Amino acid sequence: MSQIAIVYDESKQRKFCLLEAQGSLETDSASGLQGQRDFATIERLDGDKVQMKIGVHRVQGSVAKLKKPFAVMKKRSDECTTTNDACYDIEAIIKEKIIFKMRPDVVL
Repeated sequence: MSQIAIVYDESKQRKFCLLEAQGSLETDSASGLQGQRDFATIERLDGDKVQMKIGVHRVQGSVAKLKKPFAVMKKRSDECTTTNDACYDIEAIIKEKIIFKMRPDVVL
C-alpha cells in the first residue's frame, strides 16, 4: 500500500484565486501565456465586483465562493520519511473564484 504525506503549514500560505472566463486569452507571443506571471491587473471594487485590465482592454467580473475549497499542492523533491512513498506541501487553499462573463471594453 502506498502512503502519501501531506504537510500543511498555515504560516506559509499564499492567497490564490481561480479565474473563470467565457472565452480564451490570446497573445501575440509564440509561447502564449506560459511562464508569464504578470499579464493583467485585477482590482477589487465595491462588494463582490472586480475589474481586470489587460493592455488596452478592461472587463468587469464578480467574486464567488467555491462550493468546495481545494488545495494547490507541490511535490517535495526530498523524502519526508522513509515510510512514505511521496510527500506534498500545500501551497494554498483556494476558496473563491473570479468570474468574467462579459466581453471586454477597449480603454483609450
